[in-house]
Amino acid sequence: MLSLRVLRTAVWAMATVTAGAAAFHAALAAPTDGLQPLRPGTHKVLVDQRVSGVRRSYYVHVPAGDAGTTPLPVVVALHGAFSTAREFERESGFSLLADRERFLVVYPQGIGLGDLFRHWNSGHCCGKARKINIDDVGFALGAVDDVERRNPVDRARLYVMGFSNGGMLAYRIAGEHPEAVAAVAVVSATIGGVPAANEPEWSVARPKQPVPVLALHGRADTNVPYDGGRAARSRGKSSAISVARSIRFWVDADDCDPEPQVESMGGGRVERQAWSRCRDDAEVVLYSLNGWGHEWPKQNSLGGFDAGATIWRFFERHRITP
Repeated sequence: MLSLRVLRTAVWAMATVTAGAAAFHAALAAPTDGLQPLRPGTHKVLVDQRVSGVRRSYYVHVPAGDAGTTPLPVVVALHGAFSTAREFERESGFSLLADRERFLVVYPQGIGLGDLFRHWNSGHCCGKARKINIDDVGFALGAVDDVERRNPVDRARLYVMGFSNGGMLAYRIAGEHPEAVAAVAVVSATIGGVPAANEPEWSVARPKQPVPVLALHGRADTNVPYDGGRAARSRGKSSAISVARSIRFWVDADDCDPEPQVESMGGGRVERQAWSRCRDDAEVVLYSLNGWGHEWPKQNSLGGFDAGATIWRFFERHRITP
């Protein structure tokens, strides 16, 4: 049987990629001889892919005390539009969490102008990345391959999470490569929408196998409205699919029990809905954050609710099985 990496490489080879992407994927196949494991801490890595003359990059955090000899779980953390990998590292707190729980965090960087206006091609959003159809799905997963050339990775525990535009890309990765992802978590993101006037609605591909999904979304979000539609300050014709429709997409794709279990948390600030009895032990969970807008839920900001710890506990329950 072909390995997961061989299968994914074959898929990428058939896909349309932007200038320089082929060189990047070729570089991932280079031998590992001579590469020393990355030491604990956060490291910036440049890759052999250029967009508008600028080399792409990612950051990787190696947990404290790791000697680089034991395969560790990996969380791919995707920043929102107009943010950066380092900003998302600070905002999410995932590197601190990784030090406690012992996992690697990969923070890919979207394209932008220097460290400004970075964003992703999530399908229906955003900016230049979408217009030139850059292969951000391949770039995000390829960054994990690149890390594995230095530090051992537990491929059965590869997780993807993201905020806003990064969450949209996380959904896209799960839809297009469910075989590679043990679970996905998104904050303030939906599965698609209308990119612009006179363009059809775009939505993530239905996955060929179940994917465990966790979503967190503020009911007062005006950038990616909870009930769908146009952003409050939007001057264009773009719009987002609603949270309810996004969750129903995954409940159907994972073949879950259609009726969720409902629980109130955080002194009424958080409502948890969980769909269980899904195929292949998947699950779909939605946290609706009352009175919360378009920002990462900070620890103890919602009646003691900890978004980072909640996401990691969800990830810990899932792994890819043969």
